[in-house]
Amino acid sequence: MRQPIIAIQAQKLPDEKFYRMPVKYTAAIYAHGGIPIILPLIASQDYLDQIWPLLDGLVLSGCHSDLNPELYGESPHANLGPVSAERDRFDWLLLQRAHEEQLPLLGICRGFQSLNVFRGGKLLQDVPSQFATPIAHDVDDPAKTFVHGVRLAPDTLLNQTQQEARFQVNSEHHQAVREPGKGLKPIGWSEDGIIEAVQSEEANHYVLGLQWHPERTHDLDELSQNIFENFIQAVIAHQQRR
Repeated sequence: MRQPIIAIQAQKLPDEKFYRMPVKYTAAIYAHGGIPIILPLIASQDYLDQIWPLLDGLVLSGCHSDLNPELYGESPHANLGPVSAERDRFDWLLLQRAHEEQLPLLGICRGFQSLNVFRGGKLLQDVPSQFATPIAHDVDDPAKTFVHGVRLAPDTLLNQTQQEARFQVNSEHHQAVREPGKGLKPIGWSEDGIIEAVQSEEANHYVLGLQWHPERTHDLDELSQNIFENFIQAVIAHQQRR
């Protein structure tokens, strides 16, 4: 059986003329057994019809843009960042197809937020002004690899022991999940109660959403390594069932 092909959508702000992709995403996928391919933001069913038969798993990347709050029935907050209708449309097409065909899915940062809103959840549009916390969640400092702790529930995709576990993670986000989407079970929280991780309640569909960036530390800590190894194993299992 061939190595699984993992799609990850390109990043692009509304005023940019070029796609971009932090190398850590593709490096993490490849290092743990997947073959990464980067998808341009072509929000077309025909495009997906052509490319989809090649894909075995999907990673929804982060990006320095916010989801349009109209997608979850709210007006823009004063501190809402730039929104990207192009990215929102493409994420929706990817999520719809992944759910229809139960393609293994890993959502990271904005990708996690897209997953949550697609499932009917809501977001905090700006954590600093809408959620009282002493924790800095939006830390863009290369010298600070790990920023705060997370508490992981037992017997979940992130913690397969029978006891609660705690790890340190990075953090670079100003939005967060306020209400989990339908069928998404919170399984990780920061020390102030922000939801940091969810998984699907459906046992036959591997869906994991993370607010931090495990790709940045996939070669540094056990938690990040396990996230990608387990995701790739779920993709391989899905390949075998096809």
